Amino acid sequence: MEEANRDHLHQMSPARIRLRASLFHVGNLVCMAAAFGAGVAYYLDLGLVSMVLSVALLLPTILWFGASMALYSFFAQDPHTLVSRHTRRAGYFFYGGSGAGLMVIAFLQKVPVTYLLPIPALVVALVMALAVKDLVAILRTDLEAEAIY
Repeated sequence: MEEANRDHLHQMSPARIRLRASLFHVGNLVCMAAAFGAGVAYYLDLGLVSMVLSVALLLPTILWFGASMALYSFFAQDPHTLVSRHTRRAGYFFYGGSGAGLMVIAFLQKVPVTYLLPIPALVVALVMALAVKDLVAILRTDLEAEAIY
């Protein structure tokens, strides 16, 4: 069975390998862009419009938490090292950043909300910057030199 998986792996196109390696990073970018939009809508304080926009823009973020777990379970043990390595890195960035931001905000419960806004903004900026950096690295990777398990 191992030989069949290795043969199938060699038949995969470089574009497909790069796509599989970058899916989690792209999901992180979309999720963080939606979270940024929700924060801006909340900060503008336009009444009902801000409330509806912030809830509507938080929906992709909430859905990504569930979808990212499925994607991580599919690709974290991929036979191609590029896919597995970048899926794990994207998971570390997303779950680590979200968890750290949530713990800091939970610790600072009695602080006014306006003072807490830089924390999620920092998490969003950090996760987006790391995702873009890794996407560029995926595009520049020489797939012929990549090792296979």
